[in-house]
Amino acid sequence: MQEHTHTLTSILNSIFTHKDNQVKKRLIYNKSFLGGIHSRWIKLLFAVLPFAMYGAIFNPTSFEALGIAQAIVFYIILLVMAMQIVIGISYFNNRNVIKSAIKSWEYYFPSVDFKMILSSGVTPYVDFKKYYEEALKESLDEDALHKRLIENFRQMEKENPVLIEAIQREKKKQEEKNNDTNNTKK
Repeated sequence: MQEHTHTLTSILNSIFTHKDNQVKKRLIYNKSFLGGIHSRWIKLLFAVLPFAMYGAIFNPTSFEALGIAQAIVFYIILLVMAMQIVIGISYFNNRNVIKSAIKSWEYYFPSVDFKMILSSGVTPYVDFKKYYEEALKESLDEDALHKRLIENFRQMEKENPVLIEAIQREKKKQEEKNNDTNNTKK
């Protein structure tokens, strides 16, 4: 079986916040639980970025060379670039957290797609946060949480048999398509 490196609690804490047993999905995932940089540092970078650009453009030397009109235009252009940087850093951070967490997630729940837990669309596991909140209320340890979530996943799958069946059909079609592609290459 595949080696896992992260605990179930650290995986869930990197993706979700919980306060007063209320679970919310993080906008910027926290990689510190998985051995990376804390999301607070990323947020701090985002907060400092506009002020650093302001200081770079509106300092006496630059401002004198540019003039007021060009300085304002450059500042607006740099803010647009800063927004793109924010989106890019957030995207790559979240992607790396998911990539790190998936390997360990598959150890705990091999039949449950981790990305379906994170999806805001219609999935069989749309009630995951509700069940996770219930488990948090009981302050379960790692093993008890794992067992509880296994039961909850089974319950969610029983409640959504049509979605499970559709997912299995889609996986089967994808596998057949991949096999056909591999056979034609040989």
